[in-house]
Amino acid sequence: MKSDFALVVSLAVVVYALTGCSRSSAQSRGTESDRQIELVVFTNDFAQVQEKRGVTLKEGLQRIDLVEISPEIDPQSTVFSWPNAKQVEVVSSTYELGAPESSSLLQRFVGKKVELVYRGENGREGERQEGVLQTAERGNLVVKVGDRLVVNPTATLELPADSGVATMPQLSLQVKSDAPQNTQLDFSYLTRGLSWSADYTLTLAPESDRIDLECWATVSNTTGTEFTDAKIRFVAGSPNRAVRPALDPRERMSKGAVGTMEWSPADGAGFSPPVTMGEMYAYPYEATATIRPDQMNRARMFSANGVSIERDYSIRLSDLTTPWYAVNPAKRFPATLTLNFKNSEAVGLGSPLPAGTLRIYESTPKASPSFIGASQIVDTPRDGSIHATLSNVFDLSAQARIVETKRIAKDRSARTIEIIVTNAKRVPATTRVVHSAYAGWTLEQESDSSTAIDAQTREWRVIVPAGSSKTIRFTAVIRG
Repeated sequence: MKSDFALVVSLAVVVYALTGCSRSSAQSRGTESDRQIELVVFTNDFAQVQEKRGVTLKEGLQRIDLVEISPEIDPQSTVFSWPNAKQVEVVSSTYELGAPESSSLLQRFVGKKVELVYRGENGREGERQEGVLQTAERGNLVVKVGDRLVVNPTATLELPADSGVATMPQLSLQVKSDAPQNTQLDFSYLTRGLSWSADYTLTLAPESDRIDLECWATVSNTTGTEFTDAKIRFVAGSPNRAVRPALDPRERMSKGAVGTMEWSPADGAGFSPPVTMGEMYAYPYEATATIRPDQMNRARMFSANGVSIERDYSIRLSDLTTPWYAVNPAKRFPATLTLNFKNSEAVGLGSPLPAGTLRIYESTPKASPSFIGASQIVDTPRDGSIHATLSNVFDLSAQARIVETKRIAKDRSARTIEIIVTNAKRVPATTRVVHSAYAGWTLEQESDSSTAIDAQTREWRVIVPAGSSKTIRFTAVIRG
């Protein structure tokens, strides 16, 4: 019968750094004050990690192991500098994934020296044998001890911590220094698994022309790495990058939950005004934050109260040349509500707004705000326009019918159209009625003046009284 065996790894990389080894290695993992982190987080599963770490160098060629590195690192993106060091250079770098489980760790020790430790029933150490690991498969362990092969020993297998085998993800550097020195290493890398989004909350009162607006930042961290006490800049915009494409969200979910920002409790800490970063904008957070996996949290970026808006009710009818007029003249076209406002200082805004989701709530005196719609906004510069289309309007709609049709030429006909806009609201509604004819058209007469949006589309802007209707009548000459 095959016996189970236990595996003991004596703190692997950490002990390796503290005890030293023949290969002249250094460990950069110092105290918390030795490590400073800054994150530049983009919106599409992409971030730059910038770190400063204190290191102790010896003279000559040596190895530095940088642990607590994102497993989603792009190894080709690493950049190193020594702002305070003299005659130091990085000769080479290697990213090591580490061993996620004991079986894969054992595979890396095949051909290396190990020790078998036999223990008595009381758990105390007994005989200790040195050997060379020959086979390391699940349920099949072979160690060569002297001139014998020991198969599946009933012993604890101890592996040397100074073997150079990585037990955790790490970035290993070969560094050449002309003199012993305590100095600082600055390095940065790009990683997937970090992303952020802007979410807007807009609250308005019924029939009001002013809103209260809040913008929140939410971070996703699926790297599996914790970033402690980090300075953070959130970037609106996406630079071109030559790395693997972002993971499908379902693949991200299978790798782990989204993360959280645990904000430092500094009094009055918030976001600084946005600053330019290349052709993009960065939003710095004034304090530090710890980003952990497996949770979600948000921080308010900014707010503005009493922002002036315009309620835009619009009704778009089908193409004038389609047969729906004759087939279904009773067809009802509901109006759509869009909230329009400018990103300007005059209305209480005026800073570059990152793209995100805008959720709109309506407040009432005796109840909690009610969700009434959502819209996406794009990156919007200062003085840019925002159009948030919310929903179809229950009490405002239009119907249209052909009153008369005349053939006036072989390739042209004249149609007289009647559009009835009905308003069941308790207040008048200024409404835009938009109509197109993709084959081209000209107007001969109209009851209300229209405006040409383009060569194929015209718009009528009418005021429909409360609880009443308004009729638009026009004659159009169309091809066909």
